[in-house]
Amino acid sequence: MAVAKTKPSLVADDWRLLQSLGLYRLLLVTLLVTLQESGAIAQLFEQVLSDLFFGACRAYALLALPLVLMTLYRRPGLVTQVIVNFLVDAVAIVILVYASGGVSAGLGMLLVPSVVGTGLLLSMRLGLLAAAIGTLAMFGQEIARQFPFLYSPSDFTATGVLGVMFFVTATAASAVARRARTSEALARQVGSEYADLSRLNEVVLDTMQTGVVVVDAKNQIRALNPAALQLLEAGSERTLALVSPGVAAALARWREGSATPEPPIAPAQPGGSELLARFRRLDSDAEASVLVLLEDAARIRDQAQQIKLAALGRLSASIAHEIRNPLSAITHAGQLLAESPALEAQDRKLIDIVQRHGARINTIVKDVLDLSRGAANPQVFVLLPWLQQMAVQYREAHPERQPVIDCAPGLSVRFDPHHLQQVLFNLLDNAWLHGARTDRPLTVRVVARPLYQQGGALEVIDDGPGVPPEALEQLFEPFFTTEAQGTGLGLYLARELCAYNQAKLGHRVGEPAGSVFRITFVAPIAPAPA
Repeated sequence: MAVAKTKPSLVADDWRLLQSLGLYRLLLVTLLVTLQESGAIAQLFEQVLSDLFFGACRAYALLALPLVLMTLYRRPGLVTQVIVNFLVDAVAIVILVYASGGVSAGLGMLLVPSVVGTGLLLSMRLGLLAAAIGTLAMFGQEIARQFPFLYSPSDFTATGVLGVMFFVTATAASAVARRARTSEALARQVGSEYADLSRLNEVVLDTMQTGVVVVDAKNQIRALNPAALQLLEAGSERTLALVSPGVAAALARWREGSATPEPPIAPAQPGGSELLARFRRLDSDAEASVLVLLEDAARIRDQAQQIKLAALGRLSASIAHEIRNPLSAITHAGQLLAESPALEAQDRKLIDIVQRHGARINTIVKDVLDLSRGAANPQVFVLLPWLQQMAVQYREAHPERQPVIDCAPGLSVRFDPHHLQQVLFNLLDNAWLHGARTDRPLTVRVVARPLYQQGGALEVIDDGPGVPPEALEQLFEPFFTTEAQGTGLGLYLARELCAYNQAKLGHRVGEPAGSVFRITFVAPIAPAPA
């Protein structure tokens, strides 16, 4: 028999079925031995070869127990055990049929469960082969029992009927097994897909920034994702009215049919987040659970602001390109007029105003174009020598300004050097422009220290009067300035350049006075050069 023809799906249920057949075999042998010992066999059958029947029962019993143990240890393989079990059953039952007077005595039916088990556990071809072996064995014992006279045709007819039963049961068992295995494979596939979808849903919900809460008809929280847990600060409480009264009130209005957009919901605890809530019913039933989607109102406003600023940046860049060419012509014409010796003093004053404001417009155009490009080329470099060189260049342009450099030796940063120079020049210019005092000279320090392993921060500190309190909220907004000649783009451009280099620019009030602008660098991912 070819093992390659067996069914590929061999699961634990197949072993349990084989173990059940082994237990059936033990019970059958026990019953036969009991009947033999009690003398009932002679009363049940007209012609019994007692010695052969008794010997066959004992041999069958001696083989039944090892077969059960083999199924428990699952050694050898399932296909081999099924074949061995059937052959043992066929040989033993054929001998018992022979010893009890032939097929007409009825013991041939004992082989049907073994044929059915073979059809269930093996392929249809092997199941039909088992039925054929059983049928031929039964005909063989009838021929051997009646030889040489063959005087009972009815016994052969009964044997044929039994053989037909073997084939029918084997075919039916194989068909049932094939359908069961197909259904089992489909169920496993559906179960695997369902498990994959469940894991995907869990991953999506866990990584969403939107809070997801499921609330039942009694306003009890049935499920929520980590974002909702953080937004609501729910802890172990599962009553929505206690976790967030504002969300519970908004849900009640929605259930009553309110179509008015809900305003941002105030946080339940001080320092919490304003929430925007949306509601969806999970079923058409009025008592069905409700899906609550929560958004951080501050984050939504920030995103809207970023979209507006991005659109403004693109628009400003387009306008700047259109302005640059006529502005260059105006500036050039002013320079040519200034060189004319026939101009009077009043005309020269007007030309000076044109050139000064033209230069200011050109500065604004340059800042806008620098901001719209936004490309950065971050490099890892040691900060101290770079700061010393930057200070030399700054003093050459402004001899009266002397920034103090205080940097930890060996500190490396990851930043575009050109961008960092732009940012520092801007911060230093602002320090001297807005921090100058008449009673004493201004001191500006550039201090750099490590914040964590391989990372650091750079601060520009002055001891001037500091930023006015009313200007703190708008400090980094574009086109906000407190100087009549300022463009209002310096600090905004500096912050955006830091963002391009994955750094952060912030401000705090100095101690005891003045201003502190801090650049927090991202940790370098490459080793610093020697």
